[in-house]
Amino acid sequence: MKKNIVAKIYVILIMLYLYVPIAVLMLMGFNKSRYNSMPFEFSLEWYRALISNTTLQKAALNSVVLAFVTGIICVILATLFILGERYTSNKLKLIFNSVSMMPMSIPWLIMGLSLLLLIRFFALSKSMFFVTAGHVVISLPYSLLVLKARVNSMDKSLEEMSASLGANAFTTFKRITFPAISPAMIAGGFLSFMISFDNFAISYFLMPAGVSTLPIEIQSSIKFGFTPEINAVSTIIICVSLICLAVVGLIMGFSFKTIFGGNSK
Repeated sequence: MKKNIVAKIYVILIMLYLYVPIAVLMLMGFNKSRYNSMPFEFSLEWYRALISNTTLQKAALNSVVLAFVTGIICVILATLFILGERYTSNKLKLIFNSVSMMPMSIPWLIMGLSLLLLIRFFALSKSMFFVTAGHVVISLPYSLLVLKARVNSMDKSLEEMSASLGANAFTTFKRITFPAISPAMIAGGFLSFMISFDNFAISYFLMPAGVSTLPIEIQSSIKFGFTPEINAVSTIIICVSLICLAVVGLIMGFSFKTIFGGNSK
């Protein structure tokens, strides 16, 4: 009994340590004081200032477009890799899994610097192509993990029955495989979108001159003079991230409930 109480207190303290600073940041986005001083006075002034800040708006649009393109590419590549992986040998599959998951274990700062040095080695200029490629490299493992879990839980006998009834590979994919993995594709796309949208290191090293993303603008604002507008935009980012996580959870939860519920009947 005492161990359970201690464990619960420990978990609560960890949660407070992680999320209280975020809650304070969100709260200060509604504080009228420019310097986050107390007492707290509710105001939407900084959200109105954010609406008129064209620099942050342009950077946010760049981040959304970049994250959307990254998410689409990651979903397509992850789907092709996961489906193709089933027809490879165990040895090749192990090598593929190790290589594809490696970006998750490498700090993004090192990854961004390595990609920049690679570009300089071949005497190439920084461009949005390399930024997108870098974002795909670090975001792809998250789509792979979601799709891998979904494909491994599929009933392979459905595809075998489809083939035995005369359906070709494309028809089987269209009517059996794709409907089964589509929720995982959407969830993987959302996760890759979030990873790309929040990324700073890759964008900082590879972004061409004159182009910026929201994380870069936030870092620049903090470096050269903090304004409460950053609290406001950070609050919006947190809310969007929570919505994306909720959508992923609902999609995956509905998918697994449908699968296992259908099997149980």
